[in-house]
Amino acid sequence: MVAHADHAPRNRVTECFARRFLRGERSRQSLGAVAIALRVRQLFGRENFFRESSEPRVVEIETLDFGDVGSQSDDHALLLPLARDPRGGLERTGLKIRDVEKISLVPINGVGTDFCERLAPCLEERFLHKFAVEKPLTLSPALANSTRRQYFLNTVFNRMLAAFPNREGMLLGVMGSDLYKTSHNYIFGDASETDRVAVVSTFRLRPEFYREPANASAMFERTVKECVHALGHAFGLKHCFNARCAMYYSNTVYDTDGKLNYFCDSCDKRVRARR
Repeated sequence: MVAHADHAPRNRVTECFARRFLRGERSRQSLGAVAIALRVRQLFGRENFFRESSEPRVVEIETLDFGDVGSQSDDHALLLPLARDPRGGLERTGLKIRDVEKISLVPINGVGTDFCERLAPCLEERFLHKFAVEKPLTLSPALANSTRRQYFLNTVFNRMLAAFPNREGMLLGVMGSDLYKTSHNYIFGDASETDRVAVVSTFRLRPEFYREPANASAMFERTVKECVHALGHAFGLKHCFNARCAMYYSNTVYDTDGKLNYFCDSCDKRVRARR
């Protein structure tokens, strides 16, 4: 990559990478040995293994939209100094940073904690919120509709809110039982913007439900898409007409397969504006 850089402005990125990360070498030159710990100290809690430990003195704000980065920019980060708090702490100056909201991930009725722990990092990447896996919640079969053998959506919401009365942020439940709501025979998931709670059912996301061979990867990918969809409703988004957007309404699981697991540009701008 260093030897075959693209034309400007991309060759500047290659030169910056070679100059700042790979021991100060310039592009098109052979690379020497380098102590990686010196270059990626942020991965080790900002410890410098060749000096005594030091605390950070700047706040690094990195861009999330590379369309905002100019072609002549040498660096994509903004370093802001930290002011010393009289009480002994550090406070950010020059920029107000809001605390990231926490979203609690609740396994319900047959969904394992390990499944949610695998799901949480995927959702963190898409929403830039902290996800915490809570203790499993079991809903009694007596709460289900005895004729339909499904759980009513509002019943699940009420049980989740009762189980976590002192929660911080949103609640996202992932349950293995079938769901329905008024005027719908079944749903993959839904949310309440006012109560800040969402739930997704994996019951009809399993390939076995459609008499297909079991496929854990396919079910996991479908669950990620429906979780993004449900959380989009919790943030106030409506259904999207873009069939590739995560907010597109899925009449069947095959509509879910055709969607992406993130928002289109229009929906992404709306959810950012609501934060």
